Amino acid sequence: MISKTSFFKTNTIAFLIPVTLLLILVFILNSTLFITHQHTLSPYITIDFILTIPLVYFLLIRKTKVSSLTIAPFLIACIVIASYVIPETHQDTLTLTKTWLIPIVELSVITIIILKVRKAIQQYKVAANQHQDFYSILQETCASVLPTVPAKLAANEIALIYYGFFNFKRSVLKPNEFSNYRGSGILSTLGAVIFLVAIEMVSIHILAAKWSSILAWILTGLSIYSAIQIFGIIRSIPKRPLIINKTELILRFGMLSETTIPIEAIEKIALANASDFDKAKSTKTLSLLGELEHSNVIIHLKTPQQLQFIYGKPKSYTKLLLFVDNHQSFKAQVARLLSK
Repeated sequence: MISKTSFFKTNTIAFLIPVTLLLILVFILNSTLFITHQHTLSPYITIDFILTIPLVYFLLIRKTKVSSLTIAPFLIACIVIASYVIPETHQDTLTLTKTWLIPIVELSVITIIILKVRKAIQQYKVAANQHQDFYSILQETCASVLPTVPAKLAANEIALIYYGFFNFKRSVLKPNEFSNYRGSGILSTLGAVIFLVAIEMVSIHILAAKWSSILAWILTGLSIYSAIQIFGIIRSIPKRPLIINKTELILRFGMLSETTIPIEAIEKIALANASDFDKAKSTKTLSLLGELEHSNVIIHLKTPQQLQFIYGKPKSYTKLLLFVDNHQSFKAQVARLLSK
């Protein structure tokens, strides 16, 4: 309890001191002293916003568990505040900072993440007895350098690009790994969705252009982004197989969803049919396609588990349906672990 209290106090101090300094600067900018000496004080106050206060924040969090990369969003927040409180006629230094410093900071953060991911993958390759895939490594790496929400978003965006346009190496399944896409037709279904998005994109662009060319291109950009996301998910499915370990099942539907089930939490496993699907809150399918997934395996659990999604909150379940290409062998392997 003492350590938690100390951790809370440390992080509170690291937050309150920079905020207090920001408030002092805002007070000075609204004082008679600044109004009288605007030309002289503006450059120094600008430097305090973009250098002094971010440096103080960095020194306060340097030896805490707060990620050092939070300096980037903090710096951007300082620049945004400065843009509103410093008179426009005295924002020459601030404008220069926006033009050059922010892109450099953003590029630096991306570079650090990429270097950390590369290092993590190299370490994984050395530890051949541990099974992890690129997306899992990326999630852990981003979580180590960014706050929770930005870390998840960064991992998702990088992984979608990686799977969609860079990872073309054929995956070779191990004896304890199983594919879940060859016999389901899921890839062709998602491919058809991309085709529909492309048709819709052209139609919407033509219609929206009659009112606003800017709106038309914004909608087109969103459609292209959606297509890239779906394409990345399609390409990730063969790269992330279902895995049976001695102590757990690692079940994935590409990047879209995943769950880890301890063997001891499984009550029974059976081959599924259409009648096994129901809409109860405790029943979930590994993909988000519901009955369209054509599930052929059903897992009944003793205790509820969590199904994670690329976006959105996790969902609890006690009965999970999924499709497995070699479902007979999958069921037999899990049954053998349950009989031990």
